[in-house]
Amino acid sequence: VALHSSSSSSSSSSIVQSEMPSLKLTYFPFEGIAEKVRLAFAVTETPFEDFRVPREEWPNLKETTPFGQIPVLEITEDDGKTKALAESGAMLRYIARRFDKTGTLYPIDPESLAEVEEMLHLADDLWREVLPLFLMKNGKQFKFGLPADWKEKDEVMSTLANHLATVEFPKYMKSFTARLEKTGGYVCFADQMTIADLQWLPICRLFESQGMGTLPAGLMDPFPVVKAWMNKMYENPQIRKWYEL
Repeated sequence: VALHSSSSSSSSSSIVQSEMPSLKLTYFPFEGIAEKVRLAFAVTETPFEDFRVPREEWPNLKETTPFGQIPVLEITEDDGKTKALAESGAMLRYIARRFDKTGTLYPIDPESLAEVEEMLHLADDLWREVLPLFLMKNGKQFKFGLPADWKEKDEVMSTLANHLATVEFPKYMKSFTARLEKTGGYVCFADQMTIADLQWLPICRLFESQGMGTLPAGLMDPFPVVKAWMNKMYENPQIRKWYEL
């Protein structure tokens, strides 16, 4: 079985089960919040189907998902039992706990676990700062009680993007830089990659690539320590292969 297949319709120990289930990850055809899950599969060398559903087909699929949203991870065991797992953070932890043979991606001991969870939640905080801008870009301002023909949309998006680029993003990157300088290696530990690294990398890639056209270029340039960490991540053979570097 291939490590990864893509399809569309147009100090610790781990708990590793011996049977390999069939795994299908469903998300849109971009990185987004599912990319950390894809990276977990890649790093643990776990075969999975990477189903990237076209946006126009999402409405037909929506009612079949646990919470009316994606990503969704469908797990089919050898005995035929199936489960649909929602929430990307749950998927990330599940993959690390079940398939990481090194037992290092998601530590069990309380002190190490707290370090990892702290940085996972800090990444979640940054993502929440990004979300309003992306929702508006995708025409979902109704989530804020605003009409589809809201005339101030472009002006407000510009204000949000400027605040994100000049205030929120630098604030988080300074904290992230301090953490990397403290560990001298990966996000939580000097020589041990964890799922915190897998969660932060797609976020940094998002800002580096101008946030799907919503943010200015060069946002990562003032943060060489973060850029060096990103390059360190790309040196991992599985990550390098995933991004075809």
